[in-house]
Amino acid sequence: MTFQCPFCSRMHATLFPELLKQYGTKVKFIYRDYPLVEIHPWAMHAAVDANCLAAQNNDAYWEFADYVHGNQRKVAGKNPEETFANLDNAARDEVRTYKLDEAKLNACMTKQDESAVRASMAQGDQIGVDSTPTLFINGERVSGAVPPEDMRAMIDRALADAGKPQK
Repeated sequence: MTFQCPFCSRMHATLFPELLKQYGTKVKFIYRDYPLVEIHPWAMHAAVDANCLAAQNNDAYWEFADYVHGNQRKVAGKNPEETFANLDNAARDEVRTYKLDEAKLNACMTKQDESAVRASMAQGDQIGVDSTPTLFINGERVSGAVPPEDMRAMIDRALADAGKPQK
């Protein structure tokens, strides 16, 4: 997923919380970073900030992801510096909410170490990801924002193939 991608935001809204609530105990959701830096100039910064939060608290990561996906226009500033500040401030909001170590978060965000994000991108490249969003449901590749009813049908089919109850 790419934080700046409008189609990823639609997919994120489809998956979370609706499908997660319905299938959360039956399927495993693996969420990987794949910022298309060539067309999304602030996606890498958002992914790094998200990973800085994840290093301290998984729920803080998801709250940040929900916020960024749901507020892309608000996050995007008039210039890169304003956008990066908006992202960093959104991450700091999670620090206060989850009582995390703000100094540690600030150090991580200031460093902007892209290595974990780039490793995630390399994994995506290895399995043939070339656009976002791209999902794999039991090995079946799904590209683009898919309507919730189509996602349910694919997940139900995968569960049936695995011999697991769908509901």
